[in-house]
Amino acid sequence: MRLSLALFAISLGYVAPAHAMTAGNGLIFAAASLKGPLDRAVALLEEREPCIRPGGKIRVSYASSGILARQIGFGAPADLFIGADPRWVDYLARRGRIVDRPAARRVLFTNRLVLIGHDSRNGGASLEPGSAAASRLGRERLAIGDPGHVPAGRYTKAALQSLGLWRQAQRNMILAANVRFATAYVARREVALGIVYETDAVAEPRVRTIARIPESAHPPIRYQAAIVKGGAAGCAQHWLDALEEPTYRKLFIDAGYRLP
Repeated sequence: MRLSLALFAISLGYVAPAHAMTAGNGLIFAAASLKGPLDRAVALLEEREPCIRPGGKIRVSYASSGILARQIGFGAPADLFIGADPRWVDYLARRGRIVDRPAARRVLFTNRLVLIGHDSRNGGASLEPGSAAASRLGRERLAIGDPGHVPAGRYTKAALQSLGLWRQAQRNMILAANVRFATAYVARREVALGIVYETDAVAEPRVRTIARIPESAHPPIRYQAAIVKGGAAGCAQHWLDALEEPTYRKLFIDAGYRLP
């Protein structure tokens, strides 16, 4: 109940951009892990975007996919939602908050999980029960996204449970509000270890990949976009189509994302 009330209160903070849209601005809600390449993509979109009036901006609100989806579910305005877990798009579809046509919803990119730290002693070996990397879980502080609303956390929990390492890892685990926070905890040496997306590890020079998480141990990591009902659907469709063009895809591939 407290979480629901808190999320509702947060969603009220997004009422203002609805009025800004009439001044030629657009609004995208996106998973926090997309920030680097999506910021660059939006800058390109603004240069060529016929939907945005002179002086207007495409604003992007970054947070965990679950927080953003719940905000939209509570009525927060947005034109396009890009989440790191298709389940949150399903959540919005059940509530009638996304445009119901095939072209308005699609998977854009995929990712993978890695165990990060301050060194590369294991050199990116696979995380397996009995491995040197696995032996550090539980002994050293580990940051992950909160599985309750952070897709990276849900994938991490599924992987560690599949590998039989969840109970061990829980002994010294810190839950972060999103995957970028989990990465930052390691970068600032507030914790020794973190499990994050490979793209977050690539983007943060202060961390090293210790081990890769077997992709077979968790559901596929898919970034799915959907046009939000009640927003500027025509503009959102244009942005969504643009993100699949080679120029825009390269921005994400260079950041470590993979195509579906």
